[in-house]
Amino acid sequence: MSDLLKRKPKRIEKGVTVTPNTTFTLDELPVPPKEPIDEKKPVTKVTPRTPQKTTTVRVSVPMKNKLNAMVTMGLADSVDQLTDLVVDEYISNILTKDQKKQLDIIYDMYKGKTNGK
Repeated sequence: MSDLLKRKPKRIEKGVTVTPNTTFTLDELPVPPKEPIDEKKPVTKVTPRTPQKTTTVRVSVPMKNKLNAMVTMGLADSVDQLTDLVVDEYISNILTKDQKKQLDIIYDMYKGKTNGK
């Protein structure tokens, strides 16, 4: 056989062991000050809400960018809240009474379709 096939693998040579410049222990860590606990605080019950289902709405890319920019500005916590705010403002300020009644009827119809599934 060839000497090339009989070569022994080279071993990795270890260098100088690295030690940290500074060391610490858990006892040396700063302890945050404890706040006094008020025992008379009323306990509020958290009622579990059923999560609402989500769906997708198609908008153009510039509209998506506008909505995300408004959320980034802090006008709302999410795009869902922002669109809810914009729709509520549109309904209260722009629609006439007849249009509001018509919207309520159509909205109830759609709400019935989604709850009936």
